Amino acid sequence: MPLAAEPVEALEEGGNQQQLLLATKGGPALEGLVVGSYCHDVLIRGGRVVGETLGGAAAFVSNVLDAASPREEEEQEAAPFVVVSKVGRDFAYASAPAPARRPPLLCASPTTSFHAQFSEAAASAHAPDRELRRVRACDPIYPADLPDRRFAYGLAVGVAGEVLPETLERMIRLCRAVLVDAQALIRAFDADGAVCHVSLEDTPYARLLPRVAFLKASSEEAPYVGVETARRRCCVIVTEGRDGCRLFWDGGEARVAPFPAVQVDPTGAGDSFLAGFAAGLLWGLPATDAALLGNFFGAAAVSQVGVPTFHPKMLQPGNDTKFHQ
Repeated sequence: MPLAAEPVEALEEGGNQQQLLLATKGGPALEGLVVGSYCHDVLIRGGRVVGETLGGAAAFVSNVLDAASPREEEEQEAAPFVVVSKVGRDFAYASAPAPARRPPLLCASPTTSFHAQFSEAAASAHAPDRELRRVRACDPIYPADLPDRRFAYGLAVGVAGEVLPETLERMIRLCRAVLVDAQALIRAFDADGAVCHVSLEDTPYARLLPRVAFLKASSEEAPYVGVETARRRCCVIVTEGRDGCRLFWDGGEARVAPFPAVQVDPTGAGDSFLAGFAAGLLWGLPATDAALLGNFFGAAAVSQVGVPTFHPKMLQPGNDTKFHQ
């Protein structure tokens, strides 16, 4: 499927934050801010635990940004982004690559933990193939937890309600452009911890949308986001699994082709997509090409259990990756 019409010109007409991120063109001085907590993920199938892994969008996002941001040997200690995350003293993955490079803040509360119950039935692109339940919740991330300096870009990637409205607002003030995962805004939890969704318009986050550059939602989350309303305030990206993704902005839309993948574990696919998309923009790619790069990382993520391993050769010219210029 060929790429659809390029939306960059339409995005720039509004003079909003999208063009700030698109204009950065990458470089070692571009520091980012990732806000969202690391978690414990327990994978269950057929009533049996089949895996326990590091979770939380921040882990998947960090993984992709590191893979997509190669640095010279002498610059290895100069991280291109900061992660603000909270965990409890029970955190089991402090030595994993993402938390080891960017340690989380320690809290008295236990680490946020999710149980993911996978369906035995085949999933469609528009129906969930797992049921998520939050069994523990760490402290939220407060505005005062964020570094007091400016950043080129920010990613708000909460998974358990940890990114408060006032924290997102401070991110917007600190960052030239902010990309937001809808799950950070619309997730709610019933008495048993099961994940459900609320309408974005009914949350205190809605008023912040005009100050957000990009809002990413899954096809399952899209009805709660209200794409037709949200697209008038910022660019909305809807991921559709094996069908790729679509970009919506005020006055237009584009569909972007998927990358084929054999799904092993869908956890982190959307997080990896968003980080890949942000990396593409920082490379200077147009929005649709950046979304194609996001699709690439999303497909790579579902082919492995937990936080995936990306080989540097995956991003070298000559591979079957159409995003290379």
